[in-house]
Amino acid sequence: MAIEGDKARVTKQQWRTVVISVAAVAFSATAGLEPPLRNLITFARAGASFSAKQLCSSVLMAGMDPEQVLNEDLAAGQGMIHTRIKPNAGRVEASALFGLIRAEAIQNGERGCTWQIDGHPKPRLPKPNQPGSETPQPIGSAWPLSDTAAAEPPEIDKQALKDALDRAFEENEPLTPKRTRAVVVVQNGWVIAERYAQGIQPDMPLIGWSMSKSITHALIGRAIQEGLLDPGKPPKVPEWSDPQDPRQRISLDQLLRMNSGLAFEESTGTLNSDLVRMLTQEADMAGFAASQPLSKKPGKKWSYSSGTTNILSRILRHAIDDDQRYWSFPKQALFGPLGMATAVLENDNSGTLVGSSLVWASGRDWARFGQLYLDQGRWDGKQLLPATWVRQAQTASRGSKQAYGAHWWLSRRKSRPDLPNDSYSAEGYQGQLVLVAPSQRAVIVRLGQTPKKPGFDANAFGADVLSALR
Repeated sequence: MAIEGDKARVTKQQWRTVVISVAAVAFSATAGLEPPLRNLITFARAGASFSAKQLCSSVLMAGMDPEQVLNEDLAAGQGMIHTRIKPNAGRVEASALFGLIRAEAIQNGERGCTWQIDGHPKPRLPKPNQPGSETPQPIGSAWPLSDTAAAEPPEIDKQALKDALDRAFEENEPLTPKRTRAVVVVQNGWVIAERYAQGIQPDMPLIGWSMSKSITHALIGRAIQEGLLDPGKPPKVPEWSDPQDPRQRISLDQLLRMNSGLAFEESTGTLNSDLVRMLTQEADMAGFAASQPLSKKPGKKWSYSSGTTNILSRILRHAIDDDQRYWSFPKQALFGPLGMATAVLENDNSGTLVGSSLVWASGRDWARFGQLYLDQGRWDGKQLLPATWVRQAQTASRGSKQAYGAHWWLSRRKSRPDLPNDSYSAEGYQGQLVLVAPSQRAVIVRLGQTPKKPGFDANAFGADVLSALR
């Protein structure tokens, strides 16, 4: 990695060694399935694209240390992906295979960062103090998060809660690191505990990955409340315009419940999966997802899919029918009223908000979002979301074995035996978590960069924290 003016740190000879090594690994792992060169190019394209975008958002937007991002978030590409950050131009460049594969990500004003494809869009540097800073609050003392907070902070077992946070941040397994970056604990509307890793600030936006899907649920609910969408009518999707297309039967609710029947390979471990291709190589993510055929009859089978969320995001775009209003809708309809001053929802190269994966917000702001659902959609004396919409999120979806509601995960499943039966959660790649526990009037946020699943156990973490609350 280089910041503008620095020299590249990898020699051509080192690059040749890396390329030969990767090719050998690719061949041994996929012998008889795919040519090693194709695998290598797929890796290079996905890696360069991901590296450029992650550095742009993490460093230029969120203000993280570039070395931390390289050593943690982008560790898999170290030595194979060369990057250059150009802060004054609002641009990050990445390349692989001796520069044959290139990718660029640029700052997009208040909308974070996006990929630049064929020169579009043009970089737009954010205004000073963007995405915004919240009113400073001390770390270590209780403070009210919302107007629904009780008159006094709750009584808690401070030592037990401290021990739980110690365990959330401890690193005792070098091969499966936790890399917890932020924890915020709220009870009765009060922030009763919070902690941040070195280099992470309370007002620093951190990526939520698939927790973004729950934000999309809220945005769809706000659009319905404002009369922009009718949940009783089939959504309009250009790829399904043929009256004979069976995909026309897919409902808004089925998209929210992940039982649309659309084919989509949701895998982060396969470089040529639909998910990786969509997030790293497709200019129009929703168009890519909407072009997939039906694999099952709509409403019959549950199958988790980031593609369906981006279809929903584009449905919202078409319903608003005004791009400037659409791009400002998350802030106007949700982030602004909640006081989520750090929150940003980024868009793809076509301009559609990536509702599946690209919401960035501070731990405190993710807690505000969880509190909105805990309070049945009410915030600052207003019904920001209909209570029925919040309950809809907690209603199990057909085929999900009681594990999934409407863009929220449910705790009524064997994998969460230690959590309250009424709790539910927004969850994301690498251990992102917003746990809502109504029976204990609690919201628990955990943000991090856990590279391997065994490094973080959401059930154990949630149960550990909740056990310290009364």
